[in-house]
Amino acid sequence: MIRALSPRLLMPLVPEADAVRVLGTPGRKALGDSFTLVSWNMSKARRRGWLEDLTLLCADADIMALQEAVLHGDRPHDFHLKSGFEWVMGQSFAQRWRGRTNGVKTGARVVSLFRRMIRSRDHEPLLRLPKTTLATAYALRSGEPLLVLNIHAVNFVSARKFARQIAQIQEALDAHDGPAVVAGDFNTWNPRRRAILRAAAHDCRLTRVPVAAPRWRHLNQVLDHVYYRGVELVQAWAVLNVKSSDHVPLRVEFKQED
Repeated sequence: MIRALSPRLLMPLVPEADAVRVLGTPGRKALGDSFTLVSWNMSKARRRGWLEDLTLLCADADIMALQEAVLHGDRPHDFHLKSGFEWVMGQSFAQRWRGRTNGVKTGARVVSLFRRMIRSRDHEPLLRLPKTTLATAYALRSGEPLLVLNIHAVNFVSARKFARQIAQIQEALDAHDGPAVVAGDFNTWNPRRRAILRAAAHDCRLTRVPVAAPRWRHLNQVLDHVYYRGVELVQAWAVLNVKSSDHVPLRVEFKQED
């Protein structure tokens, strides 16, 4: 009798000691008076045109917060080396048959001051793998660090387990008293999850950016969000012409507070 392979054997966790990779060289040391952030779940780069879309999204962005991002083997893609960004990859699990890892990836035109990956305490049921939050920080004009939290929230679990991951974000924000941006795919597909996220945002003094993909994209639910504090919102919009993922990128322009 042939026993079915466990999903964890097919897609093992990347050991935490090796999980964070830094690729590419940024051109600046601090963000300008205004800066643009793009948050996008790129759906594991499975659809045709993902690299062209990513290149266009990066063209006039300063920070990229990517979920379901990929890293192909130990050698960086040419894009990582030529984009003018520093890319920090929080590797979650490996797809050995494809020779790549998946996770969240944050890119910036400025060098990161620190990098930390936070895995959810609970695992999703099918693949029995955790989800990941990536914390990075970048210098503002004043020298004050901007904390960026890039999150892919755990899915297909109870509201209690979802709240445990959101509590991890709160812990990271509580440890940083300055400006912050929190962006990603929160998988807020029911009222309970949305209420948990709203309460956490209020407790952390975060304001939600009022922008979203068309509601029909995810069965009339809004999954992707950007929150901020300590910076000012200038404008925001959904990038509707991107078709290489089932998620629509959110582009947000901020300016530093006077």
